[in-house]
Amino acid sequence: MSFLALALAGCVGAGRTVQTSMRPPAWDARSERALSLSDVAASLDAVQAIYVGEHHDRAADHEAQLRVLQALHARDPSLAIGMEMFQAPFQAALDAYVAGDLDEAGMLDAVEWSERWGMDFALYRPLLEFARTNGLRVIALNARQELTRAVVREGLEGLSEALRSGLPELVLDDAAHRAMVAEALAGHGAMDPARMERFYVAQVVWDETMAARIAETMAAPEAPRRIVVFAGRMHVERGLGIPRRAARRGVTSFRVLLPSLPDEVSDDRAACDVVLPIVDVAQEP
Repeated sequence: MSFLALALAGCVGAGRTVQTSMRPPAWDARSERALSLSDVAASLDAVQAIYVGEHHDRAADHEAQLRVLQALHARDPSLAIGMEMFQAPFQAALDAYVAGDLDEAGMLDAVEWSERWGMDFALYRPLLEFARTNGLRVIALNARQELTRAVVREGLEGLSEALRSGLPELVLDDAAHRAMVAEALAGHGAMDPARMERFYVAQVVWDETMAARIAETMAAPEAPRRIVVFAGRMHVERGLGIPRRAARRGVTSFRVLLPSLPDEVSDDRAACDVVLPIVDVAQEP
């Protein structure tokens, strides 16, 4: 993946790929108490949208996501899964895969996985296989890359009419969100203000597109009772990216969960509702 894809997909701050594993108990930042994963699932019974962040290259983040999904499904199978990793125009291929009409190789080819996401699919396979086995709809959340790349290059004013037609409603004056994105991008070299603004707008296009897709899913006839969203941390932490924008569209009940290594837990307690502890297996005694 390019720097742009890594940065704007929420990978800023991701380190080396490590052999990691989830380690319960979880920590509820609201009640300030330790919870088992089954307790976490029970605490989310009335929540419409559960956002589980990730470092895309960290295996334990995906393990934690799967375990959360399994725990939620065990209590209530009326779930949909929303995934940043797939772009909205490719929804039909995901539907065909979940229905058993398209195999994994065919699905990956149809969604242009290598070109549009590029991370090792093995990290995501268990989530997709769980969805397929249990008949859970997987929602392709992301904006198509032609749109976000054009925004980075040209800004909103430079978009063609065809690309402009794909823009969701954008809120660009969220000061807290701007500050978070600026801080995340600060470690990747100096940018002139115009370029920084284009990067920021592209981030918002991604967040607003995913929020709109979530809201559409939850408002549709025969909608699932809940949606579990898997996305890069920068899209969900502190509720500033997707969650707040989906709430503006009617999905007001949400919680944010973050897988956290020991040295991340302190910061993450302030950035989410539930911390999911993980460890670096290579550093264990």
